[in-house]
Amino acid sequence: MSCPFHAAPKAESDASAAAVAHPNGRAEVPDGEPIPHPPESWLTGNLGEIDPAFAVLNRKIVFISSYELANEVLDDMYYEKKVVGVQKNVRALTKNGLFTAYNDEEVGVRPYANPTVPKMRLTGRALQEWGIAHRTLVPAFGPIHIRSMFPKMVDVLSQMVLRWDRFGPDQRISCTGDFTRLAFEVIGLCAFSHRFNAFYSDKLPEFAEYMVDTLIEVGKQSHRMELENWLRFRSRQKLDREIHAMWDICDKLVAERRAHPRPDVDDIINTMLTAKDPVTGKGFTDENIRYQMVTFMVAGHETTAGTMNFMYYYLLQYPDKLQKCYAEVDAVLGDKQIELSDVPKFKYIEATIRETLRYFGPISVLTRGPKEPILLAGKYKMTPDVPIIVNLKGVHRDPAVWGDDADEFKPERFLDGGWDRVPQHAWRPFGNGLRQCIGRYLAEQEIIIAMAMVLQRFIVEQADPDYELKIKSTLTVKPDEFYIKVRRRPGKDHLFDFTGSAPPPKADVSGAKVHVSGVSKPGLKPLAVFYGGNTGTCKSFGEDIQTNAPGYGFAVDAVKSLDEAVEAIPRDRPVVLITSSYEGLPPDNARGFVAWLEARVAGGTSNKLLSGVTYTVFGLGNRDWPATFHHIPKLVDRLMEQLGATRFLRAGFVDVGQDISGPFEDWKVELFPKLRELGGVTSNVQVEEIKVEISQPDAPSKLAGEEVSEGLVLANNVLVKNGLGPEKRHMDVLLPPGVEYRSGMFNHRSSVTSVTRVLNRFGLHPDDVLTISGTSKEHLKGPAGGTISVFELVSSRVELANPTSQRQVATLAKLAEGTDATRLTGLATDELYEKGILEKRFSIIDLLEDFPSISLSFGAYLDMLAPLAPRQYSISSSPLARLALPAASTTFMPASKSAGGGDDDAFGTGSSLTASVTYDVYSAPSYSNPARTFSGVASSYLADLLPGSRIRCFVRSTAAPFRLPLDPKTPVIFVAAGTGVAPMRAFIQDRAAIASARPGGAAANLGPAILYYGFRDSQDYLYRQELEQAEKDGVVTVRPAVSRPTDTDGHRPCHVDELIWDDREQLRGLFMNGGARILVCGSAARLGRSTQEVCIKVYREAHPEATAEEAQAWLQKQKEDRYISDVFG
Repeated sequence: MSCPFHAAPKAESDASAAAVAHPNGRAEVPDGEPIPHPPESWLTGNLGEIDPAFAVLNRKIVFISSYELANEVLDDMYYEKKVVGVQKNVRALTKNGLFTAYNDEEVGVRPYANPTVPKMRLTGRALQEWGIAHRTLVPAFGPIHIRSMFPKMVDVLSQMVLRWDRFGPDQRISCTGDFTRLAFEVIGLCAFSHRFNAFYSDKLPEFAEYMVDTLIEVGKQSHRMELENWLRFRSRQKLDREIHAMWDICDKLVAERRAHPRPDVDDIINTMLTAKDPVTGKGFTDENIRYQMVTFMVAGHETTAGTMNFMYYYLLQYPDKLQKCYAEVDAVLGDKQIELSDVPKFKYIEATIRETLRYFGPISVLTRGPKEPILLAGKYKMTPDVPIIVNLKGVHRDPAVWGDDADEFKPERFLDGGWDRVPQHAWRPFGNGLRQCIGRYLAEQEIIIAMAMVLQRFIVEQADPDYELKIKSTLTVKPDEFYIKVRRRPGKDHLFDFTGSAPPPKADVSGAKVHVSGVSKPGLKPLAVFYGGNTGTCKSFGEDIQTNAPGYGFAVDAVKSLDEAVEAIPRDRPVVLITSSYEGLPPDNARGFVAWLEARVAGGTSNKLLSGVTYTVFGLGNRDWPATFHHIPKLVDRLMEQLGATRFLRAGFVDVGQDISGPFEDWKVELFPKLRELGGVTSNVQVEEIKVEISQPDAPSKLAGEEVSEGLVLANNVLVKNGLGPEKRHMDVLLPPGVEYRSGMFNHRSSVTSVTRVLNRFGLHPDDVLTISGTSKEHLKGPAGGTISVFELVSSRVELANPTSQRQVATLAKLAEGTDATRLTGLATDELYEKGILEKRFSIIDLLEDFPSISLSFGAYLDMLAPLAPRQYSISSSPLARLALPAASTTFMPASKSAGGGDDDAFGTGSSLTASVTYDVYSAPSYSNPARTFSGVASSYLADLLPGSRIRCFVRSTAAPFRLPLDPKTPVIFVAAGTGVAPMRAFIQDRAAIASARPGGAAANLGPAILYYGFRDSQDYLYRQELEQAEKDGVVTVRPAVSRPTDTDGHRPCHVDELIWDDREQLRGLFMNGGARILVCGSAARLGRSTQEVCIKVYREAHPEATAEEAQAWLQKQKEDRYISDVFG
């Protein structure tokens, strides 16, 4: 799919061979093939096939919708942005603002250095202003600066939350209206420190109304004939009045700031009033400030508001995705107010934003054009005068990139490494190259905070259940007439108590204060720091090193740009190089440096050019561009070494889309000791540390015994989505050093929903502290007999979902009144209890909700509950196949469990084994009331755990001999269904490890093994590739039993017991003559029973004289050591 014009210089394509001489010395591009298009009608052409809302009249436009063509057209080397159509018309308002500037207004700012493309000269102030604005404003919208806007964003969001809450649950809320208010207010407060007070009136602010009217009119203009636009005199007059009114508002804000300076305010107005362009040394004119301000208001509010509109619409169409967002918000925030440190934790919401922008975002097209005549795809002639519309919906749903499920709304595609696999140019909702949106970080942070604050507090639902998506087109596209309703989530009342603006971000205390004895400032050793970056992040990291260096015996005179290091890299001091990468290209202030290094290497310069230079590199990048992630830092590191420089410390890297500070702080921990070693600095470094003692709750040991320990979740992946059966997951857990396993058990909590129901029923807050006395039940007491929080007690100490006992029903009946008492008395009788309570699994909280007159104290309720029983899971991995891993090597392994380090680190010594668990996530309508959801206690807890979570668990060997025979040549018959394949997978891994470790492989070392594995359809075939490979290797024979096939893969519909019956002669021989062991894992009610029945049937066929009782006795005898089951449910 690469562009044919990227061919190697010596390779001649057909197109180049066909080129003819051109008077200007360049090759003339041939006409090529006709561009495909639908059949045209006489006079109207293709007009009848175009939605009138998006009509394009009286001009030729080329549309492309495939990734293959878009990948070529989005190459800034040969193509560029075209400002045409509605973007051209909106220039009446924004002029040469960043979004609508023509290409000749960005001269001198080329993103690459190509000697074959002639450079344009700066010919006047107007031709400089785009470059001045871009270089000055990009750092102001960088990640670190956007993080500082967090309190203001929360301030604005709190206004929207309170507005929605005051409306009440029956109010129809216009997503278009309120998300416009939100985005508009955020831009005003964060960029201009000005409040439009958009949420304190039913009408939009005056500026916003003018802007909406303007965008509608310029949109209409782009769809009309020029003659019609000229004839609409009153429309043009109204447009002119509204544009000047918006300009006046902007000019007044600037004049107010000039008259009353606010040097303490770090906002965009101050940047534009005071900053100087690093290239030209010039600042903004008042006129250009005006154009940039209206650009921020137009582009900033349109795209952000549109994205949130689409996001809510699609989440409400896919409630399972919405619930995952709720679950993540609850897991991250619980009942506390959001903090800045929480923002990077919303991985699923971040993936949902990306999927929304892929699936149907507010920017539907990118308009491009060739810089010179060129052949697209080597056969279609493109000329600069004909715009090329890149249909983002087509590109973003191209199955060649996104797979067969490209038309599904699926945020999960961007998780678990999916984002890293997205090819370059395949996801472009923010534009492309140098002209892409600079406000991306602001928009993403705003949307994440908005989603978190709304979902934490409200149940969101669609106001019109029958609403079908309608698209409204102005400058962007958005859902039209889309309304929602919200209502408070139970137990969240306290979250509506906003006492003002959100508190400022907590100070970063990850770095320690240091004091060096015996070193005076004049005696500090020199250190050089150079940076390359457009957003200010790299420079801030350099300044951080500069600030801390004296404490370690070094001094940095100034943090300089990398371009200042061209032919001036010092040899008398260590050099620290900090740089970022922009889609594989160097930052503006590092282009010269990178080009210098490349030229010296390409020119054959001696590798001694930088001999004597000692250096290290720290690189910044963003995985949103995985194809070029960290390309420039790695390139600089490699070129420096090739030219003879000596690396004194490994390169460090950070993904600015994730934890922007942590990796840098970790790298600094290595940097300064290396510098001291390199410079021979011997003065003492005294570090002031914050000491934190962490005491764990003692519930796990009270419930499970003293052997409980703590594991680390490495992965928690979905194997099969919820479909014919429950969702199935695979979790990898790093066990503490020295812990060995065969099967394991994990501690857990009750679902948040169940806990919330209990707290609401008794009017309790999760943070309420209890002191319990008058009982000897240890599981109800706090640590050392002290206090315990309500949430800790209810969520992790007691069973909430157990069916109510008959005696408990009778007790509740005595505490009820009226008809409730009568009905409960009846349910407590022998005649009604089993069917009315037991079969429907009515828990005590179910009855308390359904019979509200029951007067039961919280203490009496606790006394009725059983202690939370540990749930056991068979481990699905083999310790022989899983090599022991040094604990420190795992990605999520902390340095220690305490802030100050020490010997108490559970993973700090020895080595650790990784154990995997395969489990169903049980969530279904409750038997007692379909309106309630019953969630499996352990599985729902496990499903919510993210990689890096700690989990209390212990490993326990099974009492029964549910394991492989000691002699690997003994035949084995595995019988499993669903996630019951988990231990079988471990056993097969054991056999594979034995075969690979001994001469002769499986044939020489293993006896026969057959796996009978039942599942619903091919999508439920867990670990299919692993099992099929094991079969190829001779480790096991797999006999799949597909009970409800949608794609049988050649297997007839059947159950496990039917396959066993078909193979009975072979199995009888293995069991009777070969001494085979049968291992069964699955549902006791289904697989366990049917396997027993077929075994008895096989036995009685061989022994027709045996009675049913004798056959049953025979099977019971085999269960002592040869027929071993591990069944559940």
